[in-house]
Amino acid sequence: MKLFSSEQMRSADRDAVAAGIPSQILMERAGQQVAEYALSHWPAAKTILVLCGKGNNGGDAYVAARYLRLAAKKVVVLELARTPSELSTEDARTARAAYLADAQSWGFERLEPCLRGVDLIIDGLVGSGLGRPLTGDLAAAVKTINIAQKEVLSIDIPSGIAADQTMPIGPFIQASRTLQLAGPKLASVFQKAKAAFGQWDVADIGIPKAILAAQSNITLLDDEFVRQNLPCCEETAHKYSVGTVLVVAGSSRYLGAAEMACRAAYRGGAGLVTLAAETRLPNSWPEIIFETLDWSKEALQTIASIPNQRAQVRVLGPGLDERAKAFLPELIAQSDKPTVLDAGALEPSIPWFNALKSHGNCVLTPHSGEAARILNLSSSEVNLDPLNTAKELVKMTGAVVVLKGATTVIASHEHIWVSMKGHPGMATGGTGDILAGLIGSFIYKGDIAARAAAAVYVHGYAGELAAERYGNGLIATDLLDYLPQVVRNLLARKGN
Repeated sequence: MKLFSSEQMRSADRDAVAAGIPSQILMERAGQQVAEYALSHWPAAKTILVLCGKGNNGGDAYVAARYLRLAAKKVVVLELARTPSELSTEDARTARAAYLADAQSWGFERLEPCLRGVDLIIDGLVGSGLGRPLTGDLAAAVKTINIAQKEVLSIDIPSGIAADQTMPIGPFIQASRTLQLAGPKLASVFQKAKAAFGQWDVADIGIPKAILAAQSNITLLDDEFVRQNLPCCEETAHKYSVGTVLVVAGSSRYLGAAEMACRAAYRGGAGLVTLAAETRLPNSWPEIIFETLDWSKEALQTIASIPNQRAQVRVLGPGLDERAKAFLPELIAQSDKPTVLDAGALEPSIPWFNALKSHGNCVLTPHSGEAARILNLSSSEVNLDPLNTAKELVKMTGAVVVLKGATTVIASHEHIWVSMKGHPGMATGGTGDILAGLIGSFIYKGDIAARAAAAVYVHGYAGELAAERYGNGLIATDLLDYLPQVVRNLLARKGN
């Protein structure tokens, strides 16, 4: 499923019309879908209040109101436009006229008394083209609607939310559900804007799939994509054929970070995992091979001496010793194998940037604070525009970028993926170390960007399963046993 900006969706509408699909047909289909969705999810609702704005979103609402009347519902329509000339499009004027041919409407001065007796509100006030905060009477109406605490179905996007912004830009309707038209908008997958949508679904309004696909290179990850990009294990597999991972990580203060990365690599399917560090966790898994480093002397030579067959992929950085950071450019350049850089390995400098660009086969896994430091931005700037942040990091480093967050962006030169998988309980120390090791186990073969995206999804999915047991009290290592279960679940549903 692709994600769309407001301009991309307008372009898709134009292309559909140019292909011979009348815009009025698209509006009719949209309104019908909204009505059917309302009837399906609120079958007991007897009185439905439909709020119609002045644009095409309002036009969709007029059509929905007409179909709901045909379904024998009591429909009350409040409209911002009291004359046809106040509507912004001919399609909306046609939709309004069709509704009023057999029904009445009222102005928003009746909003408060109408709210008392309704079972459902359909929000068709402002669509995805919003570019500035709601003000005046419209802002006051939104506040009144939210205070009423009624069930709300928003058409396409909750009124007041800007389709392209991750944060609300002003007052907005808090929807119970949102039926997005043709495709999901960017705001629906990023906090804090996505909270306004409630639960959301997408309605097919008749725009051809080929037209939609051509508009966007941003893909919302789903089971099918991830299933196609899981590491495969042949019946004749052995520990070297499924991928080996060298983890250069840890310090006396952060022994657990290195250990978690190693364990996650094993749980992700690695055939052999080696940890290179000054010391290891006392109860380290016996399967993890240990190579002793001394960062005060000849550590790079020790790492270079580790056989290539035990280092088909490298993971650098979880809990990394401070002394190691001075050696990062040389360490990155030491091998051309796929390399994950996490946490302590994300130390920007001119030699560091040069090493990444020369390597050309790296995956960076910053959170917003680390991304901000690399780009010399603030964390708030990163959170406001994660997509462009990820693209800028790709441009500056030549690496695949995994910008971690409640919604994670995975970007390469050719593709952008977004993962909504995860749970708030994953906001705990060590979950990033688990992800770094898991990515390491996934990227031995295949497209490293697609494989990294698959690992992000599996990691978030494992967090959701762990949260079913532990809720917000889960800890990072709780994810480990769920990683293989997620892969098993995904493969079990293949072809279903």
